[in-house]
Amino acid sequence: MNSRSVSLMIVPVLNLMSLVAVKAFPIPCANQSDEAASTYSSIDLSKINQQVTTEFLKAWNSSHNGVHSVEAVVLIFCKLDGSYFAAALGQTNERNRLTFEWDPAAIAIAHTHPTNMDPKPSKEDTRIADRLGVPIFTMSRWGMYMYDPDTRKITKVRDNLDWLDASKWVQNSNARQDH
Repeated sequence: MNSRSVSLMIVPVLNLMSLVAVKAFPIPCANQSDEAASTYSSIDLSKINQQVTTEFLKAWNSSHNGVHSVEAVVLIFCKLDGSYFAAALGQTNERNRLTFEWDPAAIAIAHTHPTNMDPKPSKEDTRIADRLGVPIFTMSRWGMYMYDPDTRKITKVRDNLDWLDASKWVQNSNARQDH
């Protein structure tokens, strides 16, 4: 298998998540729109569909809806036809840490942030996205944020729990840059 182990750790100091990972080289998505890339990032948010949001919900439920200091991860992939699909990775029995297998075919990582943490990607989140070369999303009660290593910007892509509604992704909304 062409995968590597990645560890996510929750660090209570400053309520920031620390991410530890190994270098990987993702496969770029075929049929990606240059317009979407220039507007948002290297990922086309309008391709987030019901299957992907169902996986987001699985992760959200695994994290106890952000109430506990438990993290859950979703990897997002691109099919040959350009559509997206995702896989929520099962929760481990580790406390304040989640280890999962990194798949270099993934085009993005999404993970939950507990409600008591800053909902935006932490500095460690941005480091992992830079190292892996893929956008990283944080999912929380307060919204979904994305850090894109191509633009080096953090953007709020959905408010509150709108990221769980597939119909909200089809609409082309204005994401705002927070950093």
